[in-house]
This record gives sequence, C-alpha cells and structure tokens, in this order.
Amino acid sequence: MSTHNHIQLLQRYQQYEQTIHSLMTSMMTSLNGESLLRDKQAQQQMVNHLSQAYPFVELIYSLDADGIQRMDSAYSPNVSERKRRSLGKGSDRSQRPYFIAARESHNSAVITRPYLSSATYQLAISSVQHFVDGAGNDLGYLVININLQRLISYLNGDEMRSRFHPWFQWVYGLIGGMLVLVSALLLYAAGEAMLGVFDNGGNIATGAFGIVIIITLGMSIFDLGKTILEEEVLVNKDIHHHDSTRRTISRFMAAIIIAVSIEALLLMFKSLLDGGGGGGQLISAVWMLMAAVAMLAGLGVYLKLSRDSETAD
Repeated sequence: MSTHNHIQLLQRYQQYEQTIHSLMTSMMTSLNGESLLRDKQAQQQMVNHLSQAYPFVELIYSLDADGIQRMDSAYSPNVSERKRRSLGKGSDRSQRPYFIAARESHNSAVITRPYLSSATYQLAISSVQHFVDGAGNDLGYLVININLQRLISYLNGDEMRSRFHPWFQWVYGLIGGMLVLVSALLLYAAGEAMLGVFDNGGNIATGAFGIVIIITLGMSIFDLGKTILEEEVLVNKDIHHHDSTRRTISRFMAAIIIAVSIEALLLMFKSLLDGGGGGGQLISAVWMLMAAVAMLAGLGVYLKLSRDSETAD
C-alpha cells in the first residue's frame, strides 16, 4: 500500500473517528469476551461469525495479564494466507500501544489509533477489552484487529466496488498500454514518412505538415494513455475526495483540448500552404478551435463550481 494511500486513509479515519469508535465499542461489548480468553475454537468461530457481517474484522486473539499472547491468532476467512505474517502464540505484546492503553481500563473497551499491524503489515485499529473479576484478579485481554481500509469502505458502502477494483485496474492498464502502443506505431509511421518525404516528389512543406500531424496525434494518444495509467492504475485515489475527481477530469480534458487545438492549428496552416484553395479546411480549423475554447471554458466552470460546492460543504 502506498504512502499516499496511507495519508488518505488517515484523513478518512479522522472524518469518521467518532462513528468508528462507537461501532467498535458496541461490537466488543456485545461479545461474551471472558469466555473467549482461553478457548481457541470459540475465537475462530467468533471471528468467522463477525467477518460475515463485518468484513473488516481480520483476527481475534487473547493476552494474559503480562501481555503475552496465549494462543495462535484466529484469522478471518477474509484474510488470505499470504497476508498472514505470524500465528502469534507466545508473542510479547506488552509494549504495544493498545496493551498500554487497555491496562488501566477494567472491563471496558479501548479503541486504538491507527497503526501498522504486525500480523498483516497493513493499517489497522484494534478494539481491546481488559477483563478483571470481582475479586480484582486480572483475567487477561481480548483483542479484535480491524483492517482500516476495509472499515472505511464499509462505512462508505464501497465493499463491492473495492472487491472489483483490482479487476478495473487490470482493464484500465490494458487500455492505457494499448494507447501507448498505438502512439508508438504512429511515431514509427511518422519516422517512415520522414525518410520518404524526399522520394515522393511532392510538396515538401505539405509532406512535413502531414508528418507533424501524425506526431502530434501520437503525442496526444500517448498523453491520454499515460493519464489513464497514472490516474487509474498507478495511483490509489479516493473517489469520494473532490480533489482526486477534479484532478482526473482536468487531466483528461486537458489532453483532449491540447490535441484538438494542435490539430486545428496544423489544419489552418496546411490550408494556407495550399494557396488559398483549402477554404473548407480553414473553416473546419476555425470550428475546431472554437470547440477547444468551449471545452476550456466548460472545464473552468466545472472547476469553479466544484470548488464552491466543496467550500459550502
């Protein structure tokens, strides 16, 4: 997971912090936690049950009074085998932030701040309950580990989209790669045309402008393919964040506007080189320039309205 995505997750966590704490506290207090402290099978059954309703639950484990893990962690079926870093039995958790926070709390749930999980190496939060009996005996700690990214997706109603997102990235990657390949073919064709411009016996200036048109078209297609790869494949963006949506739309529209403007200018110059006989081309070029100006104005209006809407929110 990239650092940029970590920053976005932490920002979303701050936005939903109270909701997250309320949900985690209610989840922990609804369990018969004391009975789970020494029963590995019960822990596994519980994490399987919880993960059906709450897909962000990753694992459950228990600690003794000194912060030593009693049994191997009970992993949710949603956590793949390759993401399970350790089983945990006998691990010393006494210096972990959640143990220190829960040590002073008796029979009440403590929700940690986000941290990098040693079990999955992903951003997580933990819900911890410290159990003490009526005689003051320390019974131990029950810990539920939560995947922060899946939790944020759950709160946004994005579980289905998140599940299919890797497939979308593969499709976008294929489209972006094919566009880059097409631009390479156009540049190859422009190179061949450049080598043959002197052999055709025609107007060198007209031939040169034809080559420029091919090159600029290849450049525009390459820029579009690069934008798709950067925005949809290489960057983990938050679709709920206004800045991410604005950036993507701005880059796509900018690539189209630049391509249309260059083609219009080239068509205009070509019509002038034809000695005034390309009046139809000149009119088409003017219309293309007007279309580029209209798209640029529309993009400016969109950016202004979206920023105003975000400020109002």
